[in-house]
Amino acid sequence: DTPANRAALVGAMVRTAITSGAPILNSAVIHPGDHGFLAAVLAPGMRAVTVGVDAISGANGLIWPGDYVDVLLTQTIPGAPGSKSIAAEMVLSDVRVIATGQQVVKNATPGPNPAPPAQTVTLEVTADQAARCLVASDLGKLSLIVHSAQTQTGKLPAQDLPPAQPVWAGEVSPALANMQPSSPQSSTVRVFQGSPAEQD
Repeated sequence: DTPANRAALVGAMVRTAITSGAPILNSAVIHPGDHGFLAAVLAPGMRAVTVGVDAISGANGLIWPGDYVDVLLTQTIPGAPGSKSIAAEMVLSDVRVIATGQQVVKNATPGPNPAPPAQTVTLEVTADQAARCLVASDLGKLSLIVHSAQTQTGKLPAQDLPPAQPVWAGEVSPALANMQPSSPQSSTVRVFQGSPAEQD
């Protein structure tokens, strides 16, 4: 039992429950980077999915393991009217961050030369959420929205869940919305299909 051995346990996970006063043996813990550590971090039935981030979409390195985030997709819709060509929508809500880059512990590399902001973030999700996230990553840019500390419970109340509707560019920029009519012009044509005539 030395200070160095105690410090080496920071960030490790116990394999089984340890009773009060019992010694902590090396065989009883698993360290970050050890085989199976990521699987041990996940809750039963959950999956780990990794998304790419940059300094802006990843909050400039201020997202840490244990934070809860929403995943926002921004994409350009081909063929849409000019006022609605870009849209943002919520892909995942209230998911737990389990790793940033290769760090699964906050401030795992302290000192004068801390690690640069991570380029990837690993999230704890269900199997369906993992599929949604992977599809969304091919559709456009993903950004992480951090929750306040008061809502980092893992489960938001129903009234706090994000709206399902997408936000269009024309709704954000009135100037862009005025470039084209908000609704397309429609016309009526007469279709002759036997007797009597029908109108569409």
